[in-house]
Amino acid sequence: MTKIADQGSSAALDAIVQQFGQLIADAGLDGCGPFRDWVEQILVDHPEKRALVLGPGALIEDDLVLESDAEPFTRGYACLVATGDLTVTGRIFNSDVEGGPSLLVAGSLKAGDIVKAASTIVVLGSVDVGGLVLCDGDNGAFLVGGGLTARGLIDCDHEIMVVGDVKAAIASDDLGNMRELLVPEVFEDADDTSNEWPEGDLIRERVLAGLAVLRSGAA
Repeated sequence: MTKIADQGSSAALDAIVQQFGQLIADAGLDGCGPFRDWVEQILVDHPEKRALVLGPGALIEDDLVLESDAEPFTRGYACLVATGDLTVTGRIFNSDVEGGPSLLVAGSLKAGDIVKAASTIVVLGSVDVGGLVLCDGDNGAFLVGGGLTARGLIDCDHEIMVVGDVKAAIASDDLGNMRELLVPEVFEDADDTSNEWPEGDLIRERVLAGLAVLRSGAA
């Protein structure tokens, strides 16, 4: 299995941010939401780091772990950039609610699950996920220029924007349907139905263990 770092090339972060900003404009997304703002924030937060760039049609035959202490980000990379479509055969995972490396995809993204906290993921095309998308916490963002297809989208007080259609069961704070759609085990007190706030750590634990997070019939 080829390591992610061996698939890509290192690039100056300021140049990548400028180029990706132009791609956002070319895709007509400048007026659709804070796509450019979140990309530029990567450079603000990590001016000393670089970007790892993957070519079009990139394939990661494993999980992609967006953590600062995971490869390839231990090598001084602030983000992973796909210049075209990207397929991750496993899950995209980030559990740090304070920060984490970013993922920028100029094309479309396919993955088994997306389980993220404070890492920012920006996809200019569509996102197709076989399982769940969990966005946990008020740091980071999940921005999609196309549509989103998944079994479920769980929004735990996160910045999420999907410009296209969403084909997924949506559980969110704003909709007030967390208890209706999620299994009791993801809440601090499974029996206290007045508590409508699930715990991101409990959701992550169940996803990693292969246990159900959505109630039967929710998706």
